Amino acid sequence: MNDFRIALLGLGTVGTAVAELLATTRDECLARAERPVVVDRIIVRNLDRPRSIPEDLPGKKVLSSDPMDAVHDPEIDAIVELVGGEDHPRIWIKEALESGKNVITANKAVLAIHGEELFNIALEQKKGLYYEASVAAAVPVLQVIQQGIPAGPVDRLMGILNGTCNYILDSLEETSFEHSVELAQKAGLAEADPTLDVSGMDSAHKLALLARILLGYTVSVEDMRVEGIVGIDPIDLSFGWSHDLRLKLVGVLARNGKGTSMGVMPCFLPADHPLSNIRQEDNAILLEADPFGSLVLQGKGAGGKPTAGSVVADILRAARGDTFATPFVEKRQDILDPGAIPMRHYLRLDVPDRPGVLARVAGALASEEVGIAALEQSENLSTESNIVPVQILTHPVSTIQLDKALERLDEDLKRTTSPVRIRIEE
Repeated sequence: MNDFRIALLGLGTVGTAVAELLATTRDECLARAERPVVVDRIIVRNLDRPRSIPEDLPGKKVLSSDPMDAVHDPEIDAIVELVGGEDHPRIWIKEALESGKNVITANKAVLAIHGEELFNIALEQKKGLYYEASVAAAVPVLQVIQQGIPAGPVDRLMGILNGTCNYILDSLEETSFEHSVELAQKAGLAEADPTLDVSGMDSAHKLALLARILLGYTVSVEDMRVEGIVGIDPIDLSFGWSHDLRLKLVGVLARNGKGTSMGVMPCFLPADHPLSNIRQEDNAILLEADPFGSLVLQGKGAGGKPTAGSVVADILRAARGDTFATPFVEKRQDILDPGAIPMRHYLRLDVPDRPGVLARVAGALASEEVGIAALEQSENLSTESNIVPVQILTHPVSTIQLDKALERLDEDLKRTTSPVRIRIEE
């Protein structure tokens, strides 16, 4: 068969790893794609910057700084978009599809926000839009839920969808939040600006893409509860360990007769929960359904090589002409707030070390009928500060109700504390 000619848009961490993998697995790629895969164009932002392009990488490897050179090249069969961002990639992907090209991308943000438009264009043009690497890097979760199991019967999904946050939370067992972020950056797992990861938004984008397959329609991240890990401290993890709980940032999708609850939140999980022992930059997705019970998929969720593996797998699918029909339903369920479901919660408030403070905190919680199951206050050993942490376990209560109670803290307490609130999954 003819060569399958691709253009790489971006030669950063992932793009370089893709080029290296295509170069070192030429024979395997040929066998799996059933025709040679060649890289005819490579698009980079700065042509003057030195580039490490593998000599064994097949293809012309023409360097350019204009993505449209590749998008409108009639000899290119597929665009591999690895730049990231939202607005410019949307244009490149849109025009590539309209030009009759397949598109492979690891860009979860552009698909979560503009996916409805782009998937419709791909359907009209009868071209593939492949995005396995955008959800969980090395974990082939899209392949599993599209082909390995029926999408419809999945009743509940819970996933650690951001390897960077998982790595940071692991590091928090021994050091500060700020230093944990620095360690993730040095390991090549976090961007210079880690906001998208630590805010929970990256996980929300991935959850939206999973929901599109599981539910058959697009869910906006604006319809989800999205909470990140900013503000979490080693003291919170230590409290969890003392109660046999492990802290994870999880995305949840759960269906019931009234609708589908969806959100991303830091949660304490019991030590024996299937996701509790997922370490470092690994991702893991727990699927639950009546036909098969529960299934856990786990693998590296961040980094160049893990992501490149899924990108190359999609390139080979595109070369073979494999496409996957995404289910579409007209009837859409309401998207519900998982914070409306009563759960136990952990609270940490940094309060002045003086008489009467605990009574004021308890009064604010009682005003919204939030029951206290346990309370711990550390001894103030500092000679420089009179602020001490108060850690509380509540009885089951909705996050919505608990937030109303925290709003009732008096102004003096609000000046000293930004409460940390974490749900406890039973």
